[in-house]
Amino acid sequence: MEQDKVAAGVAQAAKLVEAEEGATHRLAGRAAMLITVLAVVMSLFHLYAAYGIVPANILRPVHVGFVLVLCFLSFPTLARLRDRIGWWDWILAAFAALSIGYLIAGGDALADRATSPNHADLAVGVVLILLVLEAARRASGWIMPAVVLGFIVYAMVGPYLPPPWTHRGYDMARLVGHMVMTLEGIFGPAVDVSSTLIILFTIFGAFLAHSGAGKFFIDFSVATMGKRRNGAGRSVVLASFLRAVYRAAAWRPR
Repeated sequence: MEQDKVAAGVAQAAKLVEAEEGATHRLAGRAAMLITVLAVVMSLFHLYAAYGIVPANILRPVHVGFVLVLCFLSFPTLARLRDRIGWWDWILAAFAALSIGYLIAGGDALADRATSPNHADLAVGVVLILLVLEAARRASGWIMPAVVLGFIVYAMVGPYLPPPWTHRGYDMARLVGHMVMTLEGIFGPAVDVSSTLIILFTIFGAFLAHSGAGKFFIDFSVATMGKRRNGAGRSVVLASFLRAVYRAAAWRPR
């Protein structure tokens, strides 16, 4: 009976997570192995970047590229298509990898053209922006892409708006140059934090969960504080403290 309650609780928690974070593919075999390999390679790259010197113009695009590819292979276009990776998912993942490869290969010359991108830059930039919007839609729903699209439209139609919203307006070249070809826009501070700090905490959290260390911290905290007054709150604080100490011990600055 107790096991049935636990299973029901786990199923309910999974439904709540899916409602909040979106449906994911239910995969097995080679597809699941491929996603696992990509995630491991991404983790190893960021662990190396935490100690080695990886320039921001390489680290941030590579981080975004990994996230986009994993997103298209992990999140289905629609929830009812979650049992397999469609051919369109592979195409989107390939476009994401090629777009990021183009930006990295462009190097400093690409950044120098940010104020006047050529036709290839514009094509790659528009494709990458659309890919980011689609990845955001799959992972978090329509709200975030709708907000971003609203601001893009506002930037482009500024001269035609009534006061006080009127502004000079920005054409597609200016938008693509800023959002894709510089370390602003898509590759701005949010991706900087994600690629240098958040990813490391995510890796350490996954290690704690799968190694059993996280469960040990919780069990130890409950055994130590659980029978005291306000034991639940104290157990949570102690478990969080132990995890923080573990992460601080595992972290070494560059």
